[in-house]
Amino acid sequence: CSSPPEPCRGAEPCKYVDPQPTDPPCFPSSATVQRADGETAPLSSLSAGDSILAAAADGTLGFDVVSSFSLADPSAKASFLSLTTATATVTLTPTHRLPAGPAKALKQASEVAVGETVWIASPAAGTLVQAPVLKITKVVADGLHSPLTMHGGWPVVDGVATSYNSAAVVARNKYLVPLVEAVCPSLGRLVVAAVNPKPMHYIDGE
Repeated sequence: CSSPPEPCRGAEPCKYVDPQPTDPPCFPSSATVQRADGETAPLSSLSAGDSILAAAADGTLGFDVVSSFSLADPSAKASFLSLTTATATVTLTPTHRLPAGPAKALKQASEVAVGETVWIASPAAGTLVQAPVLKITKVVADGLHSPLTMHGGWPVVDGVATSYNSAAVVARNKYLVPLVEAVCPSLGRLVVAAVNPKPMHYIDGE
């Protein structure tokens, strides 16, 4: 279900919303990832422990494990930005980050401008390649999903490299998340709830 697309024109970022710092960075249920077996799967079908295509900060491709801290709320409806290149379109909430520009700076989607480059997966080359954003539109779609990777990989969603948080948080979490998952995930969720009072819908339904 979507509203008529409204393109953002020119070289300025699309500022149709005022992203809030507590808003979850997510994708709609229809967004897809590649599993380790090569199959394409919607985010709504993922479970904790699945391996999905992801990229390292240097651009090399591999697979990372979906953490139980991943978010999944298929009943939600939200506003998203669709960033379109010549070969891929990724749809994500304005606060969701993705590597942009030659330095792969992790920008929020709302900060990316038409003409700026994002990074798309080239499985044949085993790496990410740059592609300019040709169009940005706003849509309303069903579901809020965010695969949090266990070891800090950037999830490749709809063919485009993305990141669930800032570089500093991802670098910390690639050590912290496996530890918390192994010791006491429920305690970790209590800490998250203390920091962010908004209710979280985790991938395992808890």
